[in-house]
Amino acid sequence: LLAQLENMAFFYSELALVHYAMLVYPPSVTAAAAVYAARSTLGMNPPWTDILEHHTGLAEPQLLYVLR
Repeated sequence: LLAQLENMAFFYSELALVHYAMLVYPPSVTAAAAVYAARSTLGMNPPWTDILEHHTGLAEPQLLYVLR
């Protein structure tokens, strides 16, 4: 499952690189959003944990804004 998560996060990161609208976000925010999207796609609950929030400094609502 961790290998799938890693591959999916890389996929979403690369996808963000080709979308011009994503350039307004810092790379750290884009990376965190990619991890959130990967966890959500793989059905991991919760998609954003307190530990991830602590290490990134980003709350789930902030990531949902980027993902839209």
